[in-house]
Amino acid sequence: MRKVVFLLLFILPVTAFSQIDTAFLQRLKAMESGDMLKTDTIPPPNDAFTRKIKKLREEKSGLNIELVIQIKIKEEQEKDKSRPHEYYDRLLEEMNTGETGRLLENCLVNMYRESYTEKEIGQLRKFYKTSAGKKMNTEFILLIARSVKDAEQLMKIAMTKLDRKKASPQNH
Repeated sequence: MRKVVFLLLFILPVTAFSQIDTAFLQRLKAMESGDMLKTDTIPPPNDAFTRKIKKLREEKSGLNIELVIQIKIKEEQEKDKSRPHEYYDRLLEEMNTGETGRLLENCLVNMYRESYTEKEIGQLRKFYKTSAGKKMNTEFILLIARSVKDAEQLMKIAMTKLDRKKASPQNH
């Protein structure tokens, strides 16, 4: 979770960072320290709002938790030489369609219910059907990845500058 929080804070432009409100920072901090999994996995009500959220998730392509899970499992598989390939196939299946997958869906629906109104879910569904929404689906992950890479390089440059300043004699 710390990596996610760091990534979110790191990719925000420096000018926007000063504009982040305290409530947002508190929410990020609460994600790191709280055990939200217990409440997040509770089955959401089977109502129109939940059905709209599920429909939005079906319609929205691009970056989603299922893709992130696939990537993470693939990374683990490449590092792990002790477990057979089939182990990771079963893990992916469990995360997608098993009991864990159902709990994950509960988490996602509950988070959407907490973060959006029913009207906003409808607006998002309409947006993702527009050409801009479709483009957002395909381009957003690339924008995030590119901005993180650029920020990493810029941070290295900044660190080099600071190291040089520290090493050079002060002209005061």
